[in-house]
Amino acid sequence: MTDKWFLQEVEQQLQHRNRVVIIDPKEQCAFLLPLIAGKGYQLFRTDSKLTEHWQTVQEELLIRHDAETNYKDTLVVFYVSREQDKLSFLFDYCFTHGCVNLSYPTEWLKNKLFTATGLQVNMDNPMLLTTGKIGVGKDLAWWKKILQKLEDPISIDDELLPFLHNPEGYMKSQDKDIRRMVEEKMFDVIGQPYLAKPAKTLALEVANYLLNGLIANSLSEQLMSIYFKWVDSDTYSSSLREYVVNFKIDDAVNVWAVNPNHCFPKVDQLALRKITTNLSNKSYITEKLVKIKQRANAQKVRKLIPTWWQDVITLLEFDTKPIATCTSFEKVVSFYVNSFSKVDRAIRNLYAAFLQEEEIIRPLQEYYESLNHELLQQWFDYSTEYKSDQQGYLVDLFKSAKSGVAVIVGDGLRYEIADYIAATIDKQYKVEKRTMLADIPSETEHNMSALYAGNNEVYPLHKDREKKLTELTGKEITFIDLETLHYGLKAEYLVLTYKDIDNTGEKLQHGAIKLFSEFEKTIADKIILLLNMGYNEVHLVTDHGFVLTGLLDEADKISPNVTGKNKVIERFIRTVDKQTNSNWICFDKKYEDYNYVVVAKNHRPFKSKGVYGYSHGGFTPQEVIIPNFVFAKVKESTKGLEVKIGNKAELSNVIGTIFAVKLETTKSKNDLFSSNRKVQILMFANGKQYSTSSIYNLSAGNNILVEFSFNGNDSVLASLIDVVTQEQLDSVKINKSNARDFGGLF
Repeated sequence: MTDKWFLQEVEQQLQHRNRVVIIDPKEQCAFLLPLIAGKGYQLFRTDSKLTEHWQTVQEELLIRHDAETNYKDTLVVFYVSREQDKLSFLFDYCFTHGCVNLSYPTEWLKNKLFTATGLQVNMDNPMLLTTGKIGVGKDLAWWKKILQKLEDPISIDDELLPFLHNPEGYMKSQDKDIRRMVEEKMFDVIGQPYLAKPAKTLALEVANYLLNGLIANSLSEQLMSIYFKWVDSDTYSSSLREYVVNFKIDDAVNVWAVNPNHCFPKVDQLALRKITTNLSNKSYITEKLVKIKQRANAQKVRKLIPTWWQDVITLLEFDTKPIATCTSFEKVVSFYVNSFSKVDRAIRNLYAAFLQEEEIIRPLQEYYESLNHELLQQWFDYSTEYKSDQQGYLVDLFKSAKSGVAVIVGDGLRYEIADYIAATIDKQYKVEKRTMLADIPSETEHNMSALYAGNNEVYPLHKDREKKLTELTGKEITFIDLETLHYGLKAEYLVLTYKDIDNTGEKLQHGAIKLFSEFEKTIADKIILLLNMGYNEVHLVTDHGFVLTGLLDEADKISPNVTGKNKVIERFIRTVDKQTNSNWICFDKKYEDYNYVVVAKNHRPFKSKGVYGYSHGGFTPQEVIIPNFVFAKVKESTKGLEVKIGNKAELSNVIGTIFAVKLETTKSKNDLFSSNRKVQILMFANGKQYSTSSIYNLSAGNNILVEFSFNGNDSVLASLIDVVTQEQLDSVKINKSNARDFGGLF
């Protein structure tokens, strides 16, 4: 309010004349001068260093001459740092124009406060003046709290974070009196007597006090609240990270006593190491899970919590007892889909985080394998009931499909990945989650052929599989890579291949694990894009899943002791002769010179050439139980304003390099309430977007022309989309004419 009261007096004086004199002999109110500049007034300020009478008279004469000559019609403020009776050429302005006398600023402030609040001011003058400086920008409610001693002038809640973020800059920006008050307040925070220190040193001590309080779980409620603001602040959180990096934590710290809202990656790592060291101690794990959950569910510091804590919880809490109730192959499949697949996801995320830290990941891997062993026992007990439903799946799908169907065919997309993708978009779209059982051996050449052709035929080349699918269905199917999908593409039946997961896994092995989040986002984004482009259904299928072998020693691999002619591959063996080993399963599968496919009743690979970051071809739930999901758009209750491209015929043969797309609007008869729609045009050439229009908010009857260039292309594609829903409303292919443009000469 200090600033408002000051400006009110200045403006009141300027209402009658365009001149006002502010008298402040001791320059105690100089902190208010920026307000004058902010108002756009012309400010003249006397020099307090001039002490001789002739100097002050000369200065005032020159100031007055300048004001009357160059600023005759301008609002002028004279700030004088001498007493009124010592003025010369500015003296009469105090009476003929206006005057704000701040010779006794504390009395001026007391009068303002009493008039506004009715409260007496019980502060000494220096404290009141300093509080007045702090009161710039504060409201009347703040002043009432100060006068009633309900609040201190310097609030740690407001000042601590800017001080810690940039201590030197913060202190330089403060008036010296305020700076001293801030310093004293900071020493109060750390419980030390005042001592002159550099701002940076003091800030480090305050930050360490706060961080030590988190370690000891001893922070006051007020400091905890400020810490939460620090964590959540876009402006100040970077300084918190810097303090944490330089903060030393003893390896012997009791990690379970640290505040669960802490900001220390090292504490999380130490806690995880204690968990992995004690995995066999069930009572210890049960007790510490309570602490881990407190940490993992600390919502106020969510951005500081490693996501892998939830994966650890999933792993440690998983109950294998229901496995025993799975008394059929179908029930084992259901158990895997609804329960165990989440454990597979958890261990994969943990591999991504800790594969290079064997002390952490090996105990977790062994714990996972103990859970997986129980699942596999039940799985193999009912393996005779297994029957693949993958042969000819796409053939049957497209034979019965109506137009507007798109199928994403992933390569090496295991169930838990698809399940996560569905979970990210199921609030916006309808998702039908079904499963498929991959054929054996579950490897790309064999299983892609099963999807595209069926009849147990194998087509090594992908183009031959696509050709066969078109031939068997009699439908005109468009085949593209998933990454090349864009608005404007038109196809009644669309198959999109996504090979990144399998290809990257084979090339990078375990190095690919960190890329899975990108793969998942790509697929989710493309599903949404397809639905926005107008496809009625988007199917997500794959050829096979995969087993992550994790840390694998040579001794962990299975010896391929088979009889007769054979070919050993990571997860299966092709043989001429039928094998009788009770630890193996023998499938009757003819291929080239071989009659059988042999798989082990195990998730580990056979000893063979090559690396084992991923294992394909075996018979485990992770490889054989695969997604068969269908995504669809929730039908809209209202259609809204119709917008379309109205000059498609003209755009089919354009002369010249510039063309205009005409947008026409028609209000839907079914929607009386929708009067406008925000739209945008996207331009594509050679499968890539090269231009984007502005966003247009169109109303019924509001038709517009939007100009574009071919940008050196002979043919481009325009896609009209709804900006809010990203739905494609219309599209058109635009062709450049071979005829020359003579610019209207003929």
